[in-house]
Amino acid sequence: MRKYDKRNKIYMGIIMIFSLILIIIFSLFIAKVISNGKIEYYLDNGSILYDKDKNLIKVSDEAVLKIKWNDQYYLNYQDEVILLGNNPIVYNPNKDVMQLYGTYYEVTSLGEDKVIVNKDETIVKTVDSKFYKIDDRKYLLIDPSIKTEDEQLATSNYLIVELDTLGNAVLYNNSVNVKTFKPTVIVTSTYRFDIANEKLFFGEDEIDLKKIIGSTNKYVEPEDSTTEEGTDSDESTNQGNDTGNNQVVTPPVDEGNGNGTNDGNGNGGGGGSSNIDEIIDNTRTTSIISVTASVGYITVDYVVYDPLDELESVFVEVRDNTGNLVSVCYLDKASTNFIITGLKPNIKYNLSFKYQYYDENNQIVEQEFDNTNITVGSPSMNIVIDKVTSSRVYYTINLDKDFKLSGLRVNLNSELDDGSNVSMHNDYGSSDLSGDKVSGYFTYDKLGKFVTISLSNATYNGYGVDIDVKYKFVRS
Repeated sequence: MRKYDKRNKIYMGIIMIFSLILIIIFSLFIAKVISNGKIEYYLDNGSILYDKDKNLIKVSDEAVLKIKWNDQYYLNYQDEVILLGNNPIVYNPNKDVMQLYGTYYEVTSLGEDKVIVNKDETIVKTVDSKFYKIDDRKYLLIDPSIKTEDEQLATSNYLIVELDTLGNAVLYNNSVNVKTFKPTVIVTSTYRFDIANEKLFFGEDEIDLKKIIGSTNKYVEPEDSTTEEGTDSDESTNQGNDTGNNQVVTPPVDEGNGNGTNDGNGNGGGGGSSNIDEIIDNTRTTSIISVTASVGYITVDYVVYDPLDELESVFVEVRDNTGNLVSVCYLDKASTNFIITGLKPNIKYNLSFKYQYYDENNQIVEQEFDNTNITVGSPSMNIVIDKVTSSRVYYTINLDKDFKLSGLRVNLNSELDDGSNVSMHNDYGSSDLSGDKVSGYFTYDKLGKFVTISLSNATYNGYGVDIDVKYKFVRS
């Protein structure tokens, strides 16, 4: 009987300890939920950020950044809850700063990785040069000058780099969105970033980024090899596979000399860089070499390898972000460059590359050989208030040199002290918008203390363009 009582006491003690542990864990969980629920950040109008699927968001209304109990951030914006992931990155072009949230690793020239774990926002000026590892195979570069080593891509302020497991990468910010198909090196004012190998160089000092939280990148740099002259072989050191993943080329920014249209005729020209020409010469499969998004169009560099003329047709199906088929563009087998035009800005498109051939039963067979998603760029513009007098507001609109609008409206809005509104606008046509800027003024009798200048009614290539550019100022 005594043994039974003693055993019961032991069991009761274990249950009490286990219950106490559960209560402590639950209390900590509740405390974390309450603590996270109090954290919120209001984003400025014009701020740019990305959702969990890399879709670009331009803030034009009240936007509040919050954090869930599991440290996932989300955005309350225009009656929607938008998931942002664990590490939202916000670019504020009005203040020229980056706002970083969550956990990330700053890598310095000393080879140190400063682990920053907090729920407070970290503000970094875009004139500074910084490098961060955000997550496995995901990086953030901040610098006034960012370009590829071959100078085929150039941008500024910031660049987000996300690798796949084969060493290819998507490079994107609010003005570029490029997928690479070769080992690419990014150069800034202070460091070099070897993307495929995940190595960072400050001068001659090399930092292995895979050692920071590890990496699932399986890319292995190929050994140098050559095909002996006179051998009966169709292989080469740069030979790609059917998906184009092993192609060795960085997508170019310029469109080359291609004059392709999307009217079903394969009229792509032969433009591109010497790197692309080299890969084309060495490619022995039908492959996509590069896909580059610009403002309003997408450039495709490709190779159709069909020495026996067995392919009936090669084409790309273009679908928008709703899945609707936008166009079918046939690629000229004798060419290597094609430009898909007539696309709407700031829309993610899916490109499905296919070819058709006759099988042994003389039946047509259709096969997809590559598939990619890419977002077409949107114009980058800003408003400058030149002067405000007692009767006029003078302004200048800096236009996107790569995005020639055919129409634009500049609006002025102000609320008077009596609650009434002052509203006026100036319209501009294609001849007014042919340069890199347009200037004008508004004449007024009365204005309130707060004045907003905004852009609307933009058109490009026959399409309406959603442009969220505003400038607010306070009259003295």
